[in-house]
Amino acid sequence: MAEDDRSGRGLEIAEPESASTHPLLAVLERARSALDRERAEAPALCAELLAQPAETALESIRHEARFQTWGLCELLLAQSAGAGGTGEAGRLAALALAGAERLDSSRHAAAVVADLKARAWAALGEARRRAADLAGAEEALRAAAACLSQGTGDLLVEARLLEFEAAVRRGQRRQGEAAALLKLAAARYRETGEAEHLQRVLAEREDILKR
Repeated sequence: MAEDDRSGRGLEIAEPESASTHPLLAVLERARSALDRERAEAPALCAELLAQPAETALESIRHEARFQTWGLCELLLAQSAGAGGTGEAGRLAALALAGAERLDSSRHAAAVVADLKARAWAALGEARRRAADLAGAEEALRAAAACLSQGTGDLLVEARLLEFEAAVRRGQRRQGEAAALLKLAAARYRETGEAEHLQRVLAEREDILKR
C-alpha cells in the first residue's frame, strides 16, 4: 500500500547520502520508523481493545488517541478478513473504520487515509452482505466508492472494491454486472502481478458465466 512502500524504491538513492543530510530521506525514515513502531504495538492494543464489550471498544477507539494508529487499523482489517462470515468480522471492520476516520492528519496523507477507509468500508460491507443485509452492503459500497475517489489510485484497493461490488450485485441476482465487475478486477490484479488474486477472480467469473 502507499503508506508502506515494501519495495523500498523510495529509499534507493544512487549516491550514498545519509538520512541525516538529506531532508527527504530523513522524512521517509521517520515515517517508516513510526509505522514499524505502530505495527509492533498493534497486537497488544488490539488484544486490549477486543477484551472490551463491543460498544465500549468502539468508544475507546473513537476517543483514545493511543488506539488511533495505522498499525492497529491494519491489524483489525486483517483479523476481519480472517473472521470470514462471522459477526465478529463486522465488529472488527467497524473498529478499523472508526480508527481510520481519526488518524492524525499531520502524520498520514489524506489520500492514503482515504484508501484505508475504502478498505474498511468494503470489509464492513462484506460482513453485512454475508449476514444477508444487502441494503447495508449497498450503503457501505457507496461509502467505499466515495473514499476511493479521494484516494491514491492504488490498483489493489480498487480491485478489492470491484470484487466487493461484484459480490453485492451477485447477491442482488444481477449476474451480468457481477461478471463485468470481476473482469475489471482481474485486469487490475493482472496489472499489479497479483497472480493468486487473479486466478480466484477469474474462477468466480467463470462460475457466474456457467450459470
